[in-house]
Order: sequence, then structure tokens, then C-alpha cells
Amino acid sequence: MMLLEEIFKTTKVHYSEAFNLRIQRALSWLKKSIELEHDYDFQFISLWISLNALYGRETSERLKQQDLELFFQHLHAGDQEKRIILILWDKHSAALQGLLDNTYMTPYFWDYQHGKISRDSCHAAIRQEKQEVQAALQHKDPLTLLRILFHRLATLHQQILQGGVSYASVLNRKQMQDSCRLLSTLLHAFLYILLENAEVTDSGQPFYPVVQVN
Repeated sequence: MMLLEEIFKTTKVHYSEAFNLRIQRALSWLKKSIELEHDYDFQFISLWISLNALYGRETSERLKQQDLELFFQHLHAGDQEKRIILILWDKHSAALQGLLDNTYMTPYFWDYQHGKISRDSCHAAIRQEKQEVQAALQHKDPLTLLRILFHRLATLHQQILQGGVSYASVLNRKQMQDSCRLLSTLLHAFLYILLENAEVTDSGQPFYPVVQVN
């Protein structure tokens, strides 16, 4: 974390104000998440805010997903050190597999529970996604894995914010721990990649720019 802050401090003069604001905000929430190391619920929320700071824009929910996937494409293109692949296939492969195998983190499971889709549609969607995961793992396709992983993490995030789980619930401790560990590691990698490729990964004006209030 200290290294990231030092890199940013010494190089931000070369970046746009909007880019610097995104990085500054993301670093502040990532740093807070480290202080919340043993409080997985709030650590996860802090990590999610850090992610939003990096790519978020004023768009609809549907376009937000497109923004995130475009963000991942830019990161992948600039990842010369293969940091993302190293995390997904080596460093945290067990945590990744556990999250991807967890049916309760799929949006389809909860759509079925809420009566939005049929049981058959739910099962078909989960089977299809499992096939995509296996193909992505086999062919080392990080973009597909990131897309599916963050669908799962978004479901967990929504569940927390909508009051759909008790604080520190024993029912989801393992998935919360794995989610925090993986998301934190990925965010560190994302920040390194962004700082190395600011000219092509600048996402433009943040959703909430700094405004002076008189």
C-alpha cells in the first residue's frame, strides 16, 4: 500500500486532475479496508467503494456493467506484467474457484427465489455460466473470469446493502473472507496497472467531481 501511495505521489504531476482524483479516492478507501482487516462486511464495502472510484460514471445500471467491462478491457491491455492472470490462476485460484462454485452468489439463484425467473431458467443459466467458467479457465481468458466474478461480487454487495444478511453472519463468512481477499489483491493490481498506463486508462471525469461550496 505504501509503495502504491509513493508511486502516485511522485508521478501524479504527469496525470490529469480527474485521473488523480480517482486514484486518490480509490487509495483512501483501499487503505481504510486494510484497517478493517477482521471486519469482513465493512471491509468488503470499503473495497467496493474503492473499485467504484476507479471507473464509475453517471450512467444507468445497464451501462454501469458495460463501463466495468470496458474498464477491465483497458486493464487487461495494459497488464504487461500479467498481474491479473497471476492472481486468478495462481495466487488466489482456490478462493476464485470457491466463489465461482457458490450457487448462492449467482444473480440467477436470487432471481428465482424472488419469482423473476423459473427454476428451469435458473438452472439453465447456472449451467451455461459454469461452462463459460471452465472454458475461460482452460484458455486463460481473464476478461470472462472477471466479468463472471464481479457479477457474483455485485450480488453479494447488493445483498449487504439491501439488508439481506445479518452483520457478521456465520452463514456467509467463508465467501466474505474469500471475496475480501480476492478483491483487495485485484484492486492493488488494478492500481499498479492504471498508474503505469494513465494515458490509456483515464476514465474521464468522476461521477462526483470536487466542488467548492461557498
